[in-house]
Amino acid sequence: MYTNVRMPYIVPITEFRKNIFTITERVARTGEAVDVEKEGKRIVRVVPVKDDPAEKARYALEHVLPKLAGAWKTMTKADLARVRSLRRGSIEKRYWKRAIFS
Repeated sequence: MYTNVRMPYIVPITEFRKNIFTITERVARTGEAVDVEKEGKRIVRVVPVKDDPAEKARYALEHVLPKLAGAWKTMTKADLARVRSLRRGSIEKRYWKRAIFS
């Protein structure tokens, strides 16, 4: 009846310590969680990381960007000038604009 329920694989901590690379590779390959047990108690669960670039971009567009866009509206001209000075290359531009090189 419950065919889709997957129990995590349980490993004693000494076995995990000896085979950490093999076990983590298995988790990454199969997607199966592994519980590490010490003295009969589960202390750690190793699970695969779901690294989806599209999901990260969607989260940034929905949550991060609106907050940043709103911050620019309330900044003063001095604050904006300070932010512009932090852009990549601005230090080099100032260096080459010095009177020595003019």
